[in-house]
Amino acid sequence: MKNNILKLVTWIPLSGLLTGSVVEANDSVSSELSHFGGNAVIASVVSVVVHKHWPQVKKPARTGFIVSASEAVAGEAAEYATGGKFSLLDVAAGTVGAAAGAYVTDKWYIAPRVNSQKGETTVGLVAIHRF
Repeated sequence: MKNNILKLVTWIPLSGLLTGSVVEANDSVSSELSHFGGNAVIASVVSVVVHKHWPQVKKPARTGFIVSASEAVAGEAAEYATGGKFSLLDVAAGTVGAAAGAYVTDKWYIAPRVNSQKGETTVGLVAIHRF
């Protein structure tokens, strides 16, 4: 069971990175929403992993935000270094997404849930709000 959750948490961001690398981005609404959503997921996953595996870190959401926002900047810097343009709009959308993902994960604990019964597997999300 724990192995299935680890595989799920690993493959969600990995598949996003693999499919995102073949797409040519532009400054449209859908492009900025994808930057927002992708960085929100990265911040959320990093926050959960840090919270679970490094309990000595007092603010895992801050770590999730820093990793995700750094990825937004590094991704644009890599594009610029390979002859593309550096888009501040993409960095801004990614950074806001990182902040949203880290904040929501800090206030709401969201985790994948995998159930297997009688050879049938269901996958879902569990959300717990901290007051």
